[in-house]
Amino acid sequence: MPKPATTAVASPAAYSDETITLTWSGASSGTSPIKGYQIASRTSTDNSTWSAWNVLTTLILAASGGSYHPIVSRTPGTYTQFGIWTIDTFDVYSIEKVSNSIYCNITACSAPTACTVSATLSEGNVTLSWSGAAGGAGNPITSYEIQYSDSPDNSNWGAWLALAIVNTSATSSILNVSPPATRGHYRRFRIRTRGTAGEDFYSGWTITSNTVRKNILPIPPTSFTANPPIYEVNTINLSWSGTVPGTSSIKQYVIQQATSIDGLNWSAYEALTTVISNATSGTLQVNASQVAGRYTRYRISVTDALDAVSAYVVSNAVKKNSPPVAPIVDCPMSGNFTYNATPRFMITTGIEPDGQTQIVEVRIDSGSWQNSLDNPERFSVSGYLGNGVKTIYQAEPLSAGNHTVTFRCLDSDIESASIEVVRTFTILALPFEIITPNVTHVKAAHIQTIRTAVNRVRSYYNLSPMTWKEEIIAGKTTIKNWPFHIVEIRKAIDSIILMVNSFDSSQTFDIPPVTWLPIGTGRPKADVMQQIHDLIQIM
Repeated sequence: MPKPATTAVASPAAYSDETITLTWSGASSGTSPIKGYQIASRTSTDNSTWSAWNVLTTLILAASGGSYHPIVSRTPGTYTQFGIWTIDTFDVYSIEKVSNSIYCNITACSAPTACTVSATLSEGNVTLSWSGAAGGAGNPITSYEIQYSDSPDNSNWGAWLALAIVNTSATSSILNVSPPATRGHYRRFRIRTRGTAGEDFYSGWTITSNTVRKNILPIPPTSFTANPPIYEVNTINLSWSGTVPGTSSIKQYVIQQATSIDGLNWSAYEALTTVISNATSGTLQVNASQVAGRYTRYRISVTDALDAVSAYVVSNAVKKNSPPVAPIVDCPMSGNFTYNATPRFMITTGIEPDGQTQIVEVRIDSGSWQNSLDNPERFSVSGYLGNGVKTIYQAEPLSAGNHTVTFRCLDSDIESASIEVVRTFTILALPFEIITPNVTHVKAAHIQTIRTAVNRVRSYYNLSPMTWKEEIIAGKTTIKNWPFHIVEIRKAIDSIILMVNSFDSSQTFDIPPVTWLPIGTGRPKADVMQQIHDLIQIM
C-alpha cells in the first residue's frame, strides 16, 4: 500500500480572492510505484465540525510531492481543509494526508495615515491631501468618501456633512476644497477608504490634522478725507486712518476716483492708484480735475495678503475752484460824467459758484486795488460779502478829467478773481456861474446849465435823461413859469437821491436828506440856485 505525504500545506492561511496553493511532499510507494494523487476538500464554519470530503481532482503524478491550485469557497467565515491520497499503479489509495485549515476572510480597507489641508487660513480653495490608505483582503480600494464639519471657534464642531466621493484606486490623492462660507469660522475634513466589498468593509475615518479658517476681511479706514475742499492748484492731499487688519496682514490700498458736475450725479469710479503699504494709516498727494466747478471724490479699500478686498470708504468731495461771476456795476456807465470829485460807484456782487463769500475790489486808473476787507472805510457795506450784495464805493478826491475804474470780486478762501469790469468816466468842473444875492439875475442860461448838469448826473447813475416840459429860450420864457422849472429840476434831483440812498442797506454814502428852500415867485433867488449847485457837486 502506498504511503501518504508527510507534509501538506495550503496557503495563504487567510484569503479573500487570492489564488490558493496546496503543496505536499514525502509520499512514497509500497510494492507498486506511485501513479498519482486524489485531492479533496472539506469546509467548516468553526474549524471543528467538518463537512464530508468533496473530491476536487485526481492528478497523474509519479513524484513524491507536488502542488495544486484548488477551487475554494469564497464565502467569508468559511474554513477549508484539503485531503491528499497517494495512488499506486494498482489504484490502491493510501490513507489521506490532511492539510492545515485556511480561512476565507474579506478585510476592511485601511484609512489614510495622513490627511492635511494645504493652508490654515484661506480666502479661496485649499488642497486637501491624503496618503497611506490601503485596501483590505478581497477588498481593493475603489474610492474615498470625504465629509466636513464647521466650527466658530476651532473647538465646538457642527455635524459632519457629505462633501465628495473621489473615485480612485490609488493609496493617496488630493482634492480642492473650500473654507467655510462664514468669515472667521473653521472647517475640518474627514476621509475614509472604500473598497469593492461594500460599506461593511470601508475603513474608519481619518480627520485632518489641521483645519482651515475662512479669512476675515480687513476693516477699511474709519477716516478718509480729501483736502482742500476747494482747490485752485491741482494737488489734493488724501489722508486715511483707522484701518484694522483682519486675519491676514494688510498688503495694499486701492484708491479710485469719480467726478461730477453738480456734486449729485457722479461718474463711475475709475482706478487712480495702488499704495503698497501694511500701515493702518497713510497720506497721498494726487492730481485732481482742472475743470472749473468740477467735483471729485475718492474711495479707498484695503487688500490683505490673501488678496481679499475690504469694503470701500468714500471721502468728502473736493471742487475745482470757480472764480466769482463778475460784479454788476450800476454806475458809473462808461462815457458819462459827474461833477463829484469823490464819485460813488454802485456795485452788486455776482454769484460765487462754490458758496464762498466775496471780497469786492476797486482800482481807479493805475492806482492800487482797494477792497471791502482791507479798506472798509471806502465801502458802504464792507468785509466779506455774499451773493447779490449791494455796496457803494466812494473814491478819494480825484482831479477833474478822464478816469478809468476797474471792478472785480475775489472769493474768500482762495482769492481767485472774477472777470474785471471796466468803466470810464469824466469828472467835470462845475459849470455854474456864481450867483450873488441881489446882484446876479438868474437867466435862461443858468437854468439851461443846471438842466444839462442834472441830466449828466442822471446818466452817470444810469437813469434816463429828464424830458423837460418846456423849452427855455432866452428872452421868451416868461418869468412866472420859472418856479415850475425849479420844481421840475428838484424832482429830477430827488429821483437821483432816492436811487442812491435806496441802493444798499447802509446809509454810509447816502446823499444827505434835502429840505428844499422856498422858491417864491418870479426869478429864483440865489440861495435856491446855490442849493441845487451844491447838490449836483456831491451827487
